[in-house]
Amino acid sequence: MQGPKKTEARPKDLHAYGERSRFESSARLGAMGLYDPAPPGYHRDFGFRTPTQDSVGIITPASLHFVIAHGYEPPDIDPNEHRLLIHGMVDHPLIFTLDELKRLPSVTRIHFLECNADSAPSGPTGRFEPRPTRRPRTLTGLQVAAFGRGVPLSILLKQAGVQAGATWIVGEGSEKGKHTKSIPIEKAMDDVLVAYGQNGEALRPQQGYPMRLLVPGWEGINNVKWLRRIRS
Repeated sequence: MQGPKKTEARPKDLHAYGERSRFESSARLGAMGLYDPAPPGYHRDFGFRTPTQDSVGIITPASLHFVIAHGYEPPDIDPNEHRLLIHGMVDHPLIFTLDELKRLPSVTRIHFLECNADSAPSGPTGRFEPRPTRRPRTLTGLQVAAFGRGVPLSILLKQAGVQAGATWIVGEGSEKGKHTKSIPIEKAMDDVLVAYGQNGEALRPQQGYPMRLLVPGWEGINNVKWLRRIRS
């Protein structure tokens, strides 16, 4: 009996950008869980999970980084049109383009990022994905470790002249739901980054392209993606 035909499919690109070997198949599991349209019996899954069991080393590839977008598809943002506004209790409200941010002093750090829902299963795409008998279950997660590159938020706040009475900042994203989170000014001036790079390349759309907040040591929900506005 003749066995299955060997596939001759090749990656679409091996040179200009490159792809992994066709023999590697590790992939995220889950669903985006869009709010609209919302059919009867709608199950909000909220994202794709990292296949933690397949990790090679401590750094998570950007292509396997879990995706949480709070019920909406990641926005398609033209970096040349995008702006970051810093306003509120500041002496000089500022607007930055991506190119202007990249000209400021920057740092590269390794950070661990975890969603606060990581410990809870979520329907059929929860942390443990059932497999056929005699095969191990697949561990998927909402946690990663990655290189982040960006500008310390403290530099931007100092340029804007954040006022003494300011005690919090609020970051706002550009996605349909305009996700916002508030962060104490002490934390904002300590180690928070406005990041535009991950693992040596630009952020991917699912991870906040063209810029996002990185808030070390805090739950993932505080790391506002597709950052468009910071108000103090």
